[in-house]
Amino acid sequence: MQWDRRKNTNLPLEKHTPLPADYTKLVTETVTTALTKGLNEIKKTHPKIAFTANGGIYADEVFLAITLSQGDQDLSATTVYASSDFNPNAEMPTLEMVLAACLDAAGSVFDFYLNPANPERREQLLHTTLAAVEEAPFEWTRVELNDIIRYPAWVRMDKLNPALEALASEWLSKHDPDYDQEAEQFLEERIEAIKAAKDGSGSSSGPIRH
Repeated sequence: MQWDRRKNTNLPLEKHTPLPADYTKLVTETVTTALTKGLNEIKKTHPKIAFTANGGIYADEVFLAITLSQGDQDLSATTVYASSDFNPNAEMPTLEMVLAACLDAAGSVFDFYLNPANPERREQLLHTTLAAVEEAPFEWTRVELNDIIRYPAWVRMDKLNPALEALASEWLSKHDPDYDQEAEQFLEERIEAIKAAKDGSGSSSGPIRH
């Protein structure tokens, strides 16, 4: 899957190593256990809700995506992305330390909205639009360092469902012989449009800014 990375580098988007399945499973189990009380409250009305994790390791960045999806019958989801700088040639911080910072940063966002004592925040998380989620990090936002998060990490939230996106891409690639070429062209066009919007050279239409 093509991730919307934080770092604006010239590295190709697809040049990364996916996080191992064993690690993403561990991430899923960790956040599920840590946020059990809040999840149990939501499961009273959404019994299929569950966490999944994904991400990748780039030459200059570690990227983690944790999704809270509402089940096969409800495609709604909330995804929190965490990113941290990574230098594979440096002794410190190690990859494990950077991954831990990303996990703790993303987990802190979900912890804020799944607080058992705050049902209003939990309800906001279930909305299909991000605009309904108060205090959401719409853009990449740096998390303050503390006793748990010891290395710089940034977070962002949206309402995309990576699993659904991946299934759609897989289906199209199998059934539409022109899909790969069209997808690549579309991606290139969107990247150019976003760049133009950022430097003010594009038209007034474009990505919605919150």
